[in-house]
Amino acid sequence: MRTKAAALTMSVLLAATAACGGGHADDGAGHEQVLAMPDDIDTSDGLTIEGERIADDDLYEAAKKDPVVLYSGSGQKSEDLTTARFTAETGIDIQLMRMPTSKLSERVLSEHGANQLQADVVRVTDPIVAQRLSDAGVYVPYRSPTYDELAGKDNAVFDGGRYLTSYYSVYTFAYNSAMLAPEEAPKTWRDLLDPTWEKELGVVHAGAGGTVTALAAFHIDRFGVNYLRRLGEQSPRIFDTTSVQIEALARGEISAATLGFNSTYGAKIEGAPIELVVPDEGVSGSFNLMGLTPGGAHSAAAKVFVNWTMSKSGQKFAAAQGFVPARTDTPKTPTGKYQLPSADSDKFHLFTPEDAEKRSGSTVRAWNDAFEFTG
Repeated sequence: MRTKAAALTMSVLLAATAACGGGHADDGAGHEQVLAMPDDIDTSDGLTIEGERIADDDLYEAAKKDPVVLYSGSGQKSEDLTTARFTAETGIDIQLMRMPTSKLSERVLSEHGANQLQADVVRVTDPIVAQRLSDAGVYVPYRSPTYDELAGKDNAVFDGGRYLTSYYSVYTFAYNSAMLAPEEAPKTWRDLLDPTWEKELGVVHAGAGGTVTALAAFHIDRFGVNYLRRLGEQSPRIFDTTSVQIEALARGEISAATLGFNSTYGAKIEGAPIELVVPDEGVSGSFNLMGLTPGGAHSAAAKVFVNWTMSKSGQKFAAAQGFVPARTDTPKTPTGKYQLPSADSDKFHLFTPEDAEKRSGSTVRAWNDAFEFTG
């Protein structure tokens, strides 16, 4: 194992990144570092990208007149990249308001209740929250050009088309590449149980959000609850948020960590000494869900945004960022040098809305017990 001194040199870079605003480095063409722009964008008759129709001429011309307003609980960096890419491919402006899903839902419900909801599209990362918004009338039915394709798949379209899966988030693990040579690093989930990693691991507690609850459920389903107990016996450092955890890993305060793939990949491409692992045993998956609001139903720009997100081009860009596309008919797109499993792969363990409703509480309790966490 290498010394932590090499990793600590990254703290200056991380501090500089934070000082510049963290997730706003994509004001220019940063999205093109993630994935090259499509070669085939045709606006001669509406909008067609790589041979797939996104909008007819009437919808597209109307969409260019006003920006779409997106409220999102997804990560800041990923949404900065996504909104920049959307504008680059479509020529349509977009305004983003981002906050954690729990706080976002409170704001959305408050604005909606006062008939002052500014959002055209709302994206959240918790299926229970999404259903609550739908029940409250925040989401309204909409059929994108890919609706029929999506409606025939599991876990893609919900509540009669009121909201749908944009893409899936992935949880895996990573290590500090300034501290560990590849031959020293863990390669499987079971490797994390090796005594080598005692007090060297970082985890986010399972009650912090849907992605980490999904990871705990994956561990229980794939390896049994005893796996959680043995992982807890490694005395890992427990974090409340992924962002702080990633910084600790990059600085060498921990050697390895279970992490969200997308956010960790973002840190890696910005220079953090982090190497991600896609283990053969599989990865856990959770939801990024979106829907049109009543205001969005009258916004041509909002409709084009939903259409683009669910197009092959939008889904490929999500994959290039480190998400798993909701559509399984798109060409496999790597995230840098990594290839995540597709949504229909047996190596992709999805924590479904039914799981979230029935198992979230018991899964978090099992995790807390295994890690002796009282948070």
